[in-house]
Amino acid sequence: MHRQLKAFIRRGFYRSGLVQFLVGLVSVAARRTTSVPLFHFLSYEENGAIGPLQQDEAIALFGITRVLRPKTVVEFGFFHGHSAFNFLQALDPSARLFSYDIDPESLSRAKAEFSGFRNFTFIPKSMAEFDAEDIGGQEIDLVFFDAAHHLVMNQKTFIKVLPHLAEDVLVVIHDTGIWAEEHITDVHHKLASALNVPRTPEGDYIHQPEEREFVEWLSENYPEFVSFHLHSTRVLRHGMTMLQRKRSLALTITGEAWFRAQTHPAH
Repeated sequence: MHRQLKAFIRRGFYRSGLVQFLVGLVSVAARRTTSVPLFHFLSYEENGAIGPLQQDEAIALFGITRVLRPKTVVEFGFFHGHSAFNFLQALDPSARLFSYDIDPESLSRAKAEFSGFRNFTFIPKSMAEFDAEDIGGQEIDLVFFDAAHHLVMNQKTFIKVLPHLAEDVLVVIHDTGIWAEEHITDVHHKLASALNVPRTPEGDYIHQPEEREFVEWLSENYPEFVSFHLHSTRVLRHGMTMLQRKRSLALTITGEAWFRAQTHPAH
């Protein structure tokens, strides 16, 4: 009877959002799992997003941050606080987020809306004015570029932060994708036209070309970093590129040598 009940609940869980919600509540109440803050994603736009993280991108970055559990995150580009809040929801309470922006409205929003976060610091400086003293000389575990969208500014900033990056730092650069023509809306058309955004040979919009140039510059000048791209032309996607230093995951001895050592131990 017990097995039949569990099978019935599993079927309901895979088919019903309500059952998933109820099972989640029971699991949290029984302390079998921790509560994961996800409701803020409902306020993030997807196709209608112009500059900030899209909803799917926020979910992806939230998950990666939860997996890595960085202790120090530096964000270049606060704007209205979308990505900052997403980081704060993902970070451990003991971790710190430092956000740079020179926009007076960003400063006002940070003071009014983020004053309750003890692990958040807004730094009203240009990204290119980064100073290690701003963040207490801490090593940076994750750095997020989403500010000037200007190649030279990005380059100057990276050169400054490089000595302070942790060995396994994750570098995230937003807006490195393209807008597929078939998916963009009127508001994107108007913005692209106003900014004279270049197009690919296929007619898609390269909405932030200097972010893509920045990635290429990093690859050419810092080959110790490898990159992968969260891009898609199947939907409207701003796109993110992530970089980490190359690391070998090989054992100190080969798998075959290890197997021989286990099966024929030396006497």
